[in-house]
Amino acid sequence: MKEKSKFKIKHPRIHLLLRTLKRIVKKDDYYVQRVLLLGEDIDLIDIEHKGDIDYGKIIYVISENAGNEGFCATLRFIVGFLMYAKQHGFAPKIRLTKEFAYYDEEKSKETDNPWEYYFLPEDEGYEEEKALNVVNAKFFQMMKIKEYPWIDAYTLDNYYNKDLFEKTAPLINKYMEIKPEILDEASMLLSAVRNNAGKILGVHYRGTDFKNGYNDHPVYIDEKQMIEEIKKALETNKFQGVFLATDDKSALDKIKESFDKIDFLFYPDVFRSDGNRSVAFSKSDRRCHHYLLGREIVRDMYTLSICDGLVAGKSSVSYMSNLYKHSRYEEYEYMHIIDNGNNVNEKQFEIQ
Repeated sequence: MKEKSKFKIKHPRIHLLLRTLKRIVKKDDYYVQRVLLLGEDIDLIDIEHKGDIDYGKIIYVISENAGNEGFCATLRFIVGFLMYAKQHGFAPKIRLTKEFAYYDEEKSKETDNPWEYYFLPEDEGYEEEKALNVVNAKFFQMMKIKEYPWIDAYTLDNYYNKDLFEKTAPLINKYMEIKPEILDEASMLLSAVRNNAGKILGVHYRGTDFKNGYNDHPVYIDEKQMIEEIKKALETNKFQGVFLATDDKSALDKIKESFDKIDFLFYPDVFRSDGNRSVAFSKSDRRCHHYLLGREIVRDMYTLSICDGLVAGKSSVSYMSNLYKHSRYEEYEYMHIIDNGNNVNEKQFEIQ
């Protein structure tokens, strides 16, 4: 009797190729289909076994999708991943990494999870490095759920989607709770107007790199158009103050000068730019610059959400402000999302 060869192919890629060819020759269609669906079928997941705690649970570890995302774009994707986790009965754990655009070396001495710079830790406190069953979130999983189109900030309908609000409110309240000190700053800024029984119009103006007209991004709204839309809102006589959130220094100056007869509020300590480069990827000598950039954005976003009205263009900041507003089961008394359409060209976003 001939002995079977003990020779083994050690290179995994060659081994996979030969194994797959053997299955194809044997007409193992089930195997072929499963291989083809890897990375595409949301029901095919890789479960890692890292320890022996949290028995009976699958810990779904959510991190940033890419290092070139803005802060609120990351929040949008996290909302999508939380939807996926809920649908599949997974226990979500949000853990951002050094690839997160707002990761800060100095701040990392306090916590190794950049998510906890700005948000309270989840109550369950899962330890994904010791859990028995761990799944790392993949972008394609979120893309395959039926709600994926809902997290598109550049689609106007998503700002009025009641089904979206109903599904996201419990997720935001449970997993995306902003730290109290940030909430307190927002309340303090608006308190002067609120103490006089006044209502506040929140305005978000997205400048800087939106001027570059990247493909699929909203068509740029200039200061003149924004000023006209603010005036229309103020003509309703609903508001006694305006809060402006913007990344653009020149826009802040122009808009502020146009409304000198109303209480005009903004955060003076926000890092802003005069050019066409996103502040998310800016450099500065100030201590904890990247942490502060993220803090300023989440503070602006939340402050917009507690205003009584909203005028804004389509952006991740205005989108998330609206979701946070509805997570408290509130609505803006006046909301106008300016829609000039989206750019259709071949100009791709790049970190400048």
